[in-house]
Amino acid sequence: MVNLPDGSSVPMWGYTCGAAVGGSTATCASLNPAAGGGWSPVVITVPTGQTLQINLTNNLIFGATRIPTSLTIVGQLGGGLGKSATTTASPTHDVQNLTWPASSSDPGDGANTPPPQGPRVQSFATEVAAGSSGNLTWTTPREGTYLLESGTHPSIQGPMGLYGMVVVTGASTGGPVTAYAGVNYDTDVRALFSEIDPVQNNAVNAAVNNSCFVFEIKIACPYSCFE
Repeated sequence: MVNLPDGSSVPMWGYTCGAAVGGSTATCASLNPAAGGGWSPVVITVPTGQTLQINLTNNLIFGATRIPTSLTIVGQLGGGLGKSATTTASPTHDVQNLTWPASSSDPGDGANTPPPQGPRVQSFATEVAAGSSGNLTWTTPREGTYLLESGTHPSIQGPMGLYGMVVVTGASTGGPVTAYAGVNYDTDVRALFSEIDPVQNNAVNAAVNNSCFVFEIKIACPYSCFE
C-alpha cells in the first residue's frame, strides 16, 4: 500500500532489493527510502562493462491466484527479451449482428463473424512463475539510465508499481565518475516520474483477491461470486 497526500491508501506491488552475490559490484537501493507506505521504485546501479544478473523472486500470490512476471530494461537486450516470450490464447468473439434496421427480415443478414485471432503476448521476456525464482542476465549493458519494468502484462503490472531504474555507469573511485565516454560527473540525482491511478489499482487488487479470478483476464465462475 502507498499513502497518498490526501490521506487515502492505494494498493501497490513493487520490487525490493536483496544483497549482491557472486562478487558483483552492482548495487540496488530504494529510490525514496522515506516514501509513504514503504513503497518506492528501486534503482540498480551497475558499472560499465560488467554483466548484470538479476535474481528475480516472484511473490505475486493472492490466495489461489498466482501471477507470472518478467523483467525488461527498456533500451537494453537481455533478460530473455525477444527469445522466450510466452503467449495466451485470444478470446473468441461472438457473431456481431446489425444494430440498424435492414430491408431483409432474416436476422442473419449483415451479420459479421469475427475471424479467429492469433495468440496474444503475455510476457515479452523470460517469465518467472509465482512462487519461484529466475536468474535474468544482461551482458555488458550499454551505459546510460534506463527504465526497469515488468514485461508481463505491462499495462497492468506497470501501473501496480512494478518499475524502477537501472543506471549503467563507471564505479566511483573517490573522484569524478564517467557517465558516457568523455562525460564525467561528481554527483547525480535520480528522478523517476510516474503516476498512480487509485481506481485502476483498487480494481486490480479486488480482481486478484477474488476467488473467481482467472489470470488471463477471463472470468469463469457463477454470478453469485459478484453479489
